[in-house]
Amino acid sequence: MTFERGGMRGCAALLLGLSLSAASAQAPAPTPVSAQTMMRWIAQIEAQGERRPGYAADQWTERWAQRQFQAFGLEQVRLEPVPVMQWTPRRWSLRVWHPQQPQKVLELPSYPVPMSAAGSVEADLRLEAEGVAAEGSILVSRSRLLSMAHSQMRQIARWDFDPLRELDGRVQTLPVPDRFANPLDQAVEARALGLIGILDFPWETDRYFYPYDGKARAIPGVWLSAANGKRLLEFMAQGPTRARLELQRDLVVSMSHNLIGTLPGRSSEWIVIGSHHDGPWQSAVEDASGTALVMAQARYWSRLPREQRPFNLMFLLNGGHMSGGAGLLQFAQVHKAFLQQQVVTEIHLEHAAREMRAQDGQLQATGRPEVRWWFTSFVPRLEEVVTQAICAENLQRSLLMPVEGFPEGSRHPPTDAAFFHPLTPIVSFLTAPMYLFDAQDRLDKVDVDSLEPLTRATIRIIQGLDGVSAAQLREQAYQPPRSTPLPSCAS
Repeated sequence: MTFERGGMRGCAALLLGLSLSAASAQAPAPTPVSAQTMMRWIAQIEAQGERRPGYAADQWTERWAQRQFQAFGLEQVRLEPVPVMQWTPRRWSLRVWHPQQPQKVLELPSYPVPMSAAGSVEADLRLEAEGVAAEGSILVSRSRLLSMAHSQMRQIARWDFDPLRELDGRVQTLPVPDRFANPLDQAVEARALGLIGILDFPWETDRYFYPYDGKARAIPGVWLSAANGKRLLEFMAQGPTRARLELQRDLVVSMSHNLIGTLPGRSSEWIVIGSHHDGPWQSAVEDASGTALVMAQARYWSRLPREQRPFNLMFLLNGGHMSGGAGLLQFAQVHKAFLQQQVVTEIHLEHAAREMRAQDGQLQATGRPEVRWWFTSFVPRLEEVVTQAICAENLQRSLLMPVEGFPEGSRHPPTDAAFFHPLTPIVSFLTAPMYLFDAQDRLDKVDVDSLEPLTRATIRIIQGLDGVSAAQLREQAYQPPRSTPLPSCAS
């Protein structure tokens, strides 16, 4: 496929191609929410503390967002309960020694692997390697993050907007293990008694919230930072090594909620705009930023009269993302007929993130936004309004991504919108910064400059679908490849 690129020239011409009805082309619309307001919302959420499902900070966020929806004048504001697994580490420790020299003890700082079991395990250490038996031992495993060259990403993408050619020759580090494997599961399969996972990441951390699928494991495990992992490996190189791994944690079924609010529009059909409100840590990017982007849409559209809203609008903040996507899965199941029959498209907004690089074990900002992925259903009109919105708002470093085939063989996108595909057409905005599941995801990681253009781009996408019914959009669906190329921003 030939990828079309270009600058801002001609974006105005592209916008003229949008089929807006007379009603939506009326008099000046309210000004979208400012970045300053959105950052204030994000800061309020982040200040509550760790926001995992069932935690007090996440419960506060639900109630706070509910009050905001009500203050905006949304209708049918409600909380739908969602059972989640609440995993809470209490105490943990790791001590290693040589049996021949029991007085020579190394105590290493660590952090529990999420969803690992409580327990006290003493056993010999075995370094993970092909052909090495781990049964009855504590397995030591090295984990790296997945990296992908953007030349490869461009081959997967169906369109991109990178007028400055910033992505040429670039390799992106993603926040998931390089083998898409969970070392804790590998240790269980190897019949190990416990796991010590060394995080060979570009920066120093042992605060990595992965896995987050809400499934309890049968053995305890801890993460070590790269530096502490090096200390352990050097200690092991001196001779047979034994360890005691202790972990106390709570694991209970708790209750989270999906927050829903609606606004009536001209059409009898719907657009759903969503994100999730929980996160692994204080998590300003994951996903206090997504929550703020949804709230910005709710506030903007609430200030328009009903006749200027092209569709009924549903604003959705899901719970239980860090518990296997529990809220999204439940919403998709409970509201399946609604999504299949009445929803024109679901727009999902995740992660307004700054790009960071690692230097001397620390994360430093590059001054640029993280690469933007727009997973969009195989529907020409949908693809066109998304690319037009990207052009109009100059959202550089954007890739139009397929909803299937990434990762290879996948039948859904690697985003929260996976739960809505193929029930309804989707537009799923996401960035994947390497620090996404790390405790260093704080306010300084939010790309403030992206907040307003992302908000305006979402408004443009909704306006660009004015007059299109759910049935019409579904009738346009095709199987790739697309018969005609998407125009560049300079067309």
